[in-house]
Amino acid sequence: MKRLIFSVLLLSGLFFSYQTSAQEIKRKTIMGVWRLDSILYNNIKAYSTIKVFGDVDASCMINSMWTFYGNWDGKILSPMAEGCPTTPQTMVWSTGKENGGNYFGIKPLLAGQKGKQITQGFKMPIQSIDGKNMVWHETVKLDYKTSHVTYFFTKTSNKAK
Repeated sequence: MKRLIFSVLLLSGLFFSYQTSAQEIKRKTIMGVWRLDSILYNNIKAYSTIKVFGDVDASCMINSMWTFYGNWDGKILSPMAEGCPTTPQTMVWSTGKENGGNYFGIKPLLAGQKGKQITQGFKMPIQSIDGKNMVWHETVKLDYKTSHVTYFFTKTSNKAK
């Protein structure tokens, strides 16, 4: 009986470790060009001005193009709209696992900066990803309550230009 329990526990441990490693996001899955199609706000007052990724108006991010290169560099190009950034934002990006889930890391760079010089950035929990769609789900704490912001991306090209 003890052998049977030990065998079941051993097989369960092997199965769990296999599933955990299988869920890791590969760099190749992210590489390419993605369009941020929409941002969904849950539990945020309608008249609130939403700023994302530091200080960018969320409306400027809709239809922005995100390019992720294989060397962990990238850029974000906002759509040409009044009040939106007009130059591409360079960044370094990463993926990892934390608290049992995957996250996407972004460190915006200023002209001439290297990723190693930047100590602060953004970690976005990845809700789902496949070869064509990616969803980030962020929990934010606003003055009046905990809210959620969900970002929906579509991959437009596997080739980062």
